[in-house]
Amino acid sequence: MKLAFDITESFNQDMSLLSDAEKEVVKKLINHVSQSLLNGQTAFKENASIPYIFNLKGGLDSSLFMIRADNDHRIIAAIDDDPIFEKVSLTLFRVVDKIGAEKVYKKVGEDIYKKLGLL
Repeated sequence: MKLAFDITESFNQDMSLLSDAEKEVVKKLINHVSQSLLNGQTAFKENASIPYIFNLKGGLDSSLFMIRADNDHRIIAAIDDDPIFEKVSLTLFRVVDKIGAEKVYKKVGEDIYKKLGLL
């Protein structure tokens, strides 16, 4: 199984606003979660949540998660498993302060799923 990353411009912009120490914490967590996605998902499951349920068309489930980076920051990301190509995709959308993170999570999901015609 391979892991593919997709990093959005919004994520890069958010990262640029963090201190060097905060960036290191986020990078370490992403590496830890990435390994977890390939090896049983324990670390991912310990740090991830789904704060809002999107009612997607066709009975589809959302692959959007909020991942705890540290006490103050959350990462909004999508995890997509593609067994045909033996690949797991990790798309990093945002890194935000925990205060207001659920609101950002909902907005990111609505933007994605509306664009795809799934809401």
